[in-house]
Amino acid sequence: MIKFLIAKLNASFLILVGLTLLYMMLPTANSGIDGYAYASAIKWGHEMAWPHHLLYVPFGRLLFLVVPLIQPLVLMKLINALAAGISLFIFQKILKELQINYTHYFVLFIGSCFGLMRYATENETYILPLLFSLLGTLYFIKNSKLQKNNDLIFSGLFFGISVLFHQIQGFWYLGFAIPLFLNFNFKKVFVFLASGGVLVILVYLLAYTTSKSATGIIQFVLHDVYAGQVNTSIGLSNFIMTPISFIRTFIQVHGYMKPLLMPNPVLFILPIAFLIIGFVSIKTILKYSTKQVSEFGLVSKAIFWAFILQFSFAFYSVGNAEFMVMLPVLIILWAVLNFDIPTKPVFYISLMLLFWNVVFGLSPAHFLDLDGSNQLLAKMNKYPNAKWIVDEPQKMENMMDYYSGINSSNDKIIRTYKNDSLQIELIKNTAKTELLTNCFNNGRHFGRQSLTITSHDFDGFDNFNHAEIDSVTYFGGKYFIKKLSVK
Repeated sequence: MIKFLIAKLNASFLILVGLTLLYMMLPTANSGIDGYAYASAIKWGHEMAWPHHLLYVPFGRLLFLVVPLIQPLVLMKLINALAAGISLFIFQKILKELQINYTHYFVLFIGSCFGLMRYATENETYILPLLFSLLGTLYFIKNSKLQKNNDLIFSGLFFGISVLFHQIQGFWYLGFAIPLFLNFNFKKVFVFLASGGVLVILVYLLAYTTSKSATGIIQFVLHDVYAGQVNTSIGLSNFIMTPISFIRTFIQVHGYMKPLLMPNPVLFILPIAFLIIGFVSIKTILKYSTKQVSEFGLVSKAIFWAFILQFSFAFYSVGNAEFMVMLPVLIILWAVLNFDIPTKPVFYISLMLLFWNVVFGLSPAHFLDLDGSNQLLAKMNKYPNAKWIVDEPQKMENMMDYYSGINSSNDKIIRTYKNDSLQIELIKNTAKTELLTNCFNNGRHFGRQSLTITSHDFDGFDNFNHAEIDSVTYFGGKYFIKKLSVK
């Protein structure tokens, strides 16, 4: 046993285990709107069918019933951390199947990218589908080497499961089918798409028949489109946010870094030094990488098409960073197939990313209160008879439902709209009892939300008197809770 452990204590093993433990030890303490929504559904067993990620909540619910002592928000972060570690292990197996040397350098690079780190430490739906897409990729490569139909069937099945965990992975699946089609391998196309496609269709039909709210199978499958939650136009924001989100998929850049760095100006040395290391390493890679002809031409084309489709949809979705988690994996797979890349600068870049993203990404999210949501929830419990106008009503509703039970937020939070006389009159009637708000001077860190989300906050406060009764202090800011009364 001891000899076995010593044999396993190589660089690859230590990197895989180390990164997995890192994700497990630094889960975010600043979960988002969706993180609380999924946790609430898992905890209380409601809203089991979320069409755009059909299996995530039922899978989480099953785990919670098996391990009821761990609360869903904590449990699913642990699951995502473990899934991220397994994903890196599968990624390493893929590299070995492709006969790539020094695989652990590329594993360290992928594991240190902020996109993977971010969702490996949150209750979100993007790591599990990535895991199954990597399994689909592994068996696709096995089929390209041995031409066994069983491998192609397994590949399609794993891709189908990835789509059931999140629809976004359908672009990876489709991307791998394109070169088969272009090579006129119609039998392989059928086997590949049918194996996973039949599974997807059957599970969606089952979910649809048990859903009480669906009005049609197409409307059910494309729920987010019909609900207006998918962008349907292309504008300036697409071109601004796509490169920003793409960069942040590799390295964290956020408005909270300013208050993090300002009290300790010496810390500015770190990002400057790391940027220099990164620039020199990238320059070295570009200079000394040599083009090579891979024996895995079909796989290379499949990865290329998968990247194009995934990136295009991320662009269409206003550069949504959630839809870019898989891009570093696809980039590395394509690059190592087409170029002989010097590994030493890859190692330096990986260490730079690892240190940067732990210091400026995982650690602030784990140790700091970045938006005051938990404190605001405590204030709302402190004034149990009050009605509230809050700047993030959906998040606060999800938090209340998660901690206190489904519909516990009913009649507690008032959904406000743009200033109109009817809305003001309705809120004036509420203000005759006790109406509180946190919407005055509630500054936010500069980030994606401030650039892309149009505010629908109530703007009729001039029609009310307001008095400070409490406050919330969080990292980088402070805002007051005010009581509104009719003028």
